[in-house]
Amino acid sequence: MAKLISAAALAALLLATVIPAQGTADPEARALWITRFDYTEPDHVRAIVENAASLNFNILLFQVRGNGTVFYPSEIEPWAWELTSDGPETTGQDPGWDPLALAIEEAHARGLELHAYMNFFPAWRTQNYPPRDSGQLWWEHPDWFMCDSSGRRMIPRDTAVPYSSPVYGGPLDNVSREAPPGDWYAFISPGVPEVQDYLASVFEEVAANYEIDGIHFDYIRYPAEIREVTQGYGERVRELGNWSYDPVSLARFQHETGLLAPDASPEAWIQWRCDQITATVRKIRERVDAVHPGLMLTAALMPNPQDAHDNNNQDYLTWMEEGLLDGAVTMGYTASSELFRTRTANLMGQRPSQGYVIPGLSLGNGPGPAITEIEIARELGGDGWAGFAYASLFDREGGHVRRPLADALAEGPLAEPAPRPW
Repeated sequence: MAKLISAAALAALLLATVIPAQGTADPEARALWITRFDYTEPDHVRAIVENAASLNFNILLFQVRGNGTVFYPSEIEPWAWELTSDGPETTGQDPGWDPLALAIEEAHARGLELHAYMNFFPAWRTQNYPPRDSGQLWWEHPDWFMCDSSGRRMIPRDTAVPYSSPVYGGPLDNVSREAPPGDWYAFISPGVPEVQDYLASVFEEVAANYEIDGIHFDYIRYPAEIREVTQGYGERVRELGNWSYDPVSLARFQHETGLLAPDASPEAWIQWRCDQITATVRKIRERVDAVHPGLMLTAALMPNPQDAHDNNNQDYLTWMEEGLLDGAVTMGYTASSELFRTRTANLMGQRPSQGYVIPGLSLGNGPGPAITEIEIARELGGDGWAGFAYASLFDREGGHVRRPLADALAEGPLAEPAPRPW
């Protein structure tokens, strides 16, 4: 497939390559997460990039994949409905423009890197489902979805559906004690080999078709956020986690380990699930390298590597040591600067021998915590920092005007431009 890049974008890219933006601060990654909820039309994208550039960010993590739907023309996945209506009934409908191509053009014209921010395992988010003929994963591959500890298929959590509804599986061990996370995704399972191949093709397509500077993975994990437990399975979940007990994963685990069931060895089950995500990342690395050598791969990750391994099956220190991942962007979202310091110091103490470590922080906690945590990331030797998210800096509902936090950052840690550390 031909690369989707305009002559103007190519000229801007060459200019940015030959004459890089001059920074007066020390080199650091300054990455800004921009979610798919921040734009629905071309002028929004233009405003977003201009606003980020005005604050001296140098990397945009621009979301273009949410839950098995995409914000660019694809031969693999349908268009996201958010670009054409207020509901999933228009899933797959062409909006008549390409958000990713426009974002690349606008970013490169200003000397910013553009990384395609793409959710990894989420495959649908609401119980208002897409049309059956849309090609969306919910209908095309129902056997790919994760299952809970009792073997029930994972369905999206929807605030419009009462938590006690039988749609969630009937009697629950903890229905009165655990709050649901609100609207939330159903995931596909990396323990299904076809899922690994499918995701590799999704990321390969983007790498082949666009002059992006990187791909940024999110939700690259087995989820721990969905906590309701089928009655009678509470102990199993406490020992082993609640996902993914799909038939294919269970059969493969038994065949590859010789164990009759995950319950026979919690440690083996945890490691086996880690290995499935690692295998997926390895396939993506190989496929991306073949079509776009040198493309940077980063991921949004839990800040504590051991917890990430044990509870979410993210073995990201291994990914970095093996060169499968170029950058760990941690989600250290807390208003407590001391907790942020502890998390960051712990991570830096385990820093891999290669790759970049970029502490991520929440911009939603206000200027005080944000500015302090940026300084902590710098002090402790991070390769920069990432802020979640754009909407905390600019009012996307009110014309993308600046919020007070943007002014505070502009007068403080973002007062001077900075080159990237690579």
